[in-house]
Amino acid sequence: MNYTGKICDGCREPLKEGDDIVVCPICGTPQHRSCYEKNNKCVNEYLHSTGFTWTDPDEEKRKAEAEQAVQQEQEQPEQSSPFVQATPQSMESVFMRGVLYDPKDDIGGATVGEAADYIQNSAPRYISKFMKQKKKNGKLSWNWAAFFFAPYWFFYRKLYKVGAVFLALSVALSLATISQTEKVYGVYEKMVSVQQEINELVKGKDDLSGEDSQKFDKLYAEAKKLTKAAIPTLAIILLIQKVIPNTIAALIANYLFKKKMLRIISLAHDSSTEPNIVKYTIMRNGGVSVIMPIIAIMVDNYLPSLLLNIAYKINF
Repeated sequence: MNYTGKICDGCREPLKEGDDIVVCPICGTPQHRSCYEKNNKCVNEYLHSTGFTWTDPDEEKRKAEAEQAVQQEQEQPEQSSPFVQATPQSMESVFMRGVLYDPKDDIGGATVGEAADYIQNSAPRYISKFMKQKKKNGKLSWNWAAFFFAPYWFFYRKLYKVGAVFLALSVALSLATISQTEKVYGVYEKMVSVQQEINELVKGKDDLSGEDSQKFDKLYAEAKKLTKAAIPTLAIILLIQKVIPNTIAALIANYLFKKKMLRIISLAHDSSTEPNIVKYTIMRNGGVSVIMPIIAIMVDNYLPSLLLNIAYKINF
């Protein structure tokens, strides 16, 4: 039997292709050899006296789903609405797709199922990250989405306070480097002018005369000089405005995301003891926001120019 993807009952990690797997001769439980040798016995040895026999949970789940589908089909009236109202129960299986952990596993203050309800989009990836953080007892980890899209990623994940801090930092850094930005823009305008002169010089000519050739060489040298002068300034601008703050954002994003997730789940349990209400509260406060990142992008792009125009009118 192929045990790839099955969960080892010893460490709760999935069995991968190439892993050294031991199958208990008594109950048939597949497990990592290291988990078996850790206690020199099967991880489910305490169940042997009950006559326990390991069965494939995926196969059991498929059978249960098939039986449930048959039962629902039998109970369903001949004419029914083609639309089904989404409920917390019906959405659970959607968010858990691709998650390699049991919904009841602890993720460090909440269950995997609750984490999936909160995260929703990309739940398998973040749950895997959070489980690794729990195992290593660490806080910092890398988030590529936050690196490339900070501060907008924080608004997308409803981390509004942190997003506001990084957005304010982005605007402040844009204003702080405005003189360098204007310098680069001035160089760009000169390069456009030089390029236009070169285009006019070679337009309609298969070969350049001696005088035109000298002029072309001079313009080419000037363009090269302008490019060389702009690169260091542009690198400084990118380093200050993007690389440094986005690196910080990427390192703390997962920790802050998990921290808010655990807080929302805790508040949901404090507000009600009814499982359906708790699940609905978690789902409503989780997920992603589409509107807020768009607003953040507009603020980040237009607020610095607006502030400069206001300051210019006040001074002059």
